[in-house]
Amino acid sequence: MAKFVRLLELVVKHIVPVVRTVGQDSEPICDRVSQGYRKQALMYETKPYRPARSRRLGIARATWFACCALLLPLTTRALSPHDIPRPVRQETGEKSTVPLRVLIVGGGPSLEYNQVAIESNVRYVARLLPSDAIRTTLFADGNANKATVLYDDDPRAMPTGERVIRLLLGGRDSESYSPAHYRKPNLGSSLDGASKYSELDRVFTQIAGEESKEVSPEPLLLYFTGHGSHNEKEPDNNRYDLWGGGRDLTVRDLAQHIARLPQNVPVTLVMVQCFSGAFGNLIFEGGNQDGHSTDRDIAGFFATVEDRVAAGCTSAINEAEYHDFTSYFFAALTGIDRVGRHVSGADYNHDGRVGMDEAFCYSLIHDESIDVPVCTSDVFLQRYLPMSMSQEAALFRTPYKSLIAWATPAQRAALDGLSGRLHLAGTDRPNLAYQQFQGRIGSRSFRAHRSDGTAARRYAALRSEGSVLLKQRFPSLRISNLELGGADVKTAVAEFTKQADAGEWKDLLDADDALDKADSDAEDSAIADSQLIRFVRLCKSVMLAHRLRESGDKSVQVRFKRLLEAEGRTLLPPANQQPASRIVSPATQNVSQ
Repeated sequence: MAKFVRLLELVVKHIVPVVRTVGQDSEPICDRVSQGYRKQALMYETKPYRPARSRRLGIARATWFACCALLLPLTTRALSPHDIPRPVRQETGEKSTVPLRVLIVGGGPSLEYNQVAIESNVRYVARLLPSDAIRTTLFADGNANKATVLYDDDPRAMPTGERVIRLLLGGRDSESYSPAHYRKPNLGSSLDGASKYSELDRVFTQIAGEESKEVSPEPLLLYFTGHGSHNEKEPDNNRYDLWGGGRDLTVRDLAQHIARLPQNVPVTLVMVQCFSGAFGNLIFEGGNQDGHSTDRDIAGFFATVEDRVAAGCTSAINEAEYHDFTSYFFAALTGIDRVGRHVSGADYNHDGRVGMDEAFCYSLIHDESIDVPVCTSDVFLQRYLPMSMSQEAALFRTPYKSLIAWATPAQRAALDGLSGRLHLAGTDRPNLAYQQFQGRIGSRSFRAHRSDGTAARRYAALRSEGSVLLKQRFPSLRISNLELGGADVKTAVAEFTKQADAGEWKDLLDADDALDKADSDAEDSAIADSQLIRFVRLCKSVMLAHRLRESGDKSVQVRFKRLLEAEGRTLLPPANQQPASRIVSPATQNVSQ
């Protein structure tokens, strides 16, 4: 909460829009980037926010809508559905004909940012892998016996008197309001090393050596979950934050590692950290967006575009409350969510399986977070089909019925699904959504996602009055005493619990609840904003791909078609083809243990 308020003040003070020229007469709204946003986002990710409550999963991040880049020239895969041959997946029950090789990298850059949700992502994805998958897991400091996983207590689960005392001593904005704890990693599988650059280098060396000896190359899945940092000087070369504060992993670093693999090794990436969309540049040689498209069979899916933060790094322990790209993408792909519930409805072309492209579109519809997912075909379109703002405006006057005709089944489902969520109808809905987005960017201030301040002022006044009473009754009581316990603490907690039960602190607790409600409303509004961005970006992607198919360079068409084939693969077997022991619901498991 404290980080949220500070980010609010910083953004209002420092946001300075700038123009990045793309196309001819002027740059489209999709390419507007705020230098102030980038600067503050970089600061934010250097010290990632630690949400205190499950509802804060995206609240600090959700407020960046008015300052972010839309980057419309990229969205989802496209070409005509009739032009995209589906690769045939060889299935033999629990095992694939060619084993899948998997590298999972997870964890924050330090103890205080190694949240339990990151660990949950590692455990969830590992549980979904085929039984014959060759898996390597790098997590945090690499020590399975050290307490490195951060989780929070819910302040409402503690005695009411203690909650009142914590509010009076530290306030709801302090770290002490929801005490943090650490425990050993619970990954559900072996831990093979630390999330460090040297370990990544070692693993890629090993994979390259083993793959070079294979007659049939083993497809490689790379999954990264943790924190990311925005590269202010080179925004197309963002970083994945590695453990220990040493060297992080940039886009071009990862490109060099992948280039060491035999050329015939298919590579799929799923990255869910903030600013992860920049890693879509791995579709180009050297990870450089100005380079030629690589000939390697590679596809990638990312939680958000290069200029936005992402959801998914909460330290709250209720996994059923997790809403992020990992949760929706892998649930759609395998038919099982992270708490063991079955998921269906993502086989949009009814071919009996769910491709990664379909799981991606499922996430666009259903992800209840601030994420704005992006994939490699999006980045490809951005590179090869730039346009001016006037061209973009004209493009969005395309009738919706034409859009639907050009879209793939998964895209049609996403367009219709997002239309419903946004209450859009009619054949002019692409232009209507585009105008809505322009209006929000132009008129909505950052503070529009916050309350009018009445609840905050009331809370502050009540806390100030209550703090005086607390100090008079227990002059030596400090937050540190609460953590240590003792007779005085027990006496204070018992006394204030009795008072609270009698209604003496009702106004303070109600004011705290009112601020929680304001935060919740702000998050809901920001999620709706992200859904609008997804819809506008998806519309443009379909239109750009149609343009590429109708009049684009033939070699670009061929490469794009290959890319769509790669994105249409299914690497993970459905849940009903996995051993029962591998899909047991963790819903009854307390992740604080």
